[in-house]
Amino acid sequence: MDLSPVGSETIRWVICRAIEAGNRVTSLAEWSKALVAHMESGLTAELKAEIRARYPALDYYEEAGSPHNQPDEGFIENGFAVSFPRPRPG
Repeated sequence: MDLSPVGSETIRWVICRAIEAGNRVTSLAEWSKALVAHMESGLTAELKAEIRARYPALDYYEEAGSPHNQPDEGFIENGFAVSFPRPRPG
């Protein structure tokens, strides 16, 4: 997938590291707060730790989901984000 619309080098780095670890981008979608790269698989503890060590000021978010949206977590910067699915509680 073409990542050129992702204007944050930091978010692009996160996406590329996730891809190198075997994940893939399923879509790029506009959200009210950001252009979001949706990843196919969840965020591993190892990658999360690597991102937080390299970019300690990068905003992390975690959403509980809803009946219509899967729970997710990810990172956001300057109108660009990467979203990793989380399992529904259960």
